[in-house]
Amino acid sequence: MEPAVRPALGNHLSHGKTERMTTARDHNLNLQRQRLEALVNSPAQGSSELAQTLKQLGDRAMRFFTGQTEPRIWQRTRQGQLTWYAHDPVTNRTRQFSSEQEVRLWLEKRYYE
Repeated sequence: MEPAVRPALGNHLSHGKTERMTTARDHNLNLQRQRLEALVNSPAQGSSELAQTLKQLGDRAMRFFTGQTEPRIWQRTRQGQLTWYAHDPVTNRTRQFSSEQEVRLWLEKRYYE
């Protein structure tokens, strides 16, 4: 009987070793997955600047190929001061305004010219 018990015990021990190896491998894979997710989810330094530059290039290319004549308006805050900008593709001029109301007045004037 003893030989029959030993193989069963031996199988049990090797099964435990396999479980530990699987658990260690799963843990290692889980750590690698977490690291990859962190890399993918966290913006790398400079990637937002690259994305913004690519978007600007795409916008310019679209305007060039479509012959857009509508003004482009945007705002920026520098040193706590909000400034409005409007680019007129017809005249190829960019203007700067200190309020939304000034932009609206310029748009109305431009429309009736």
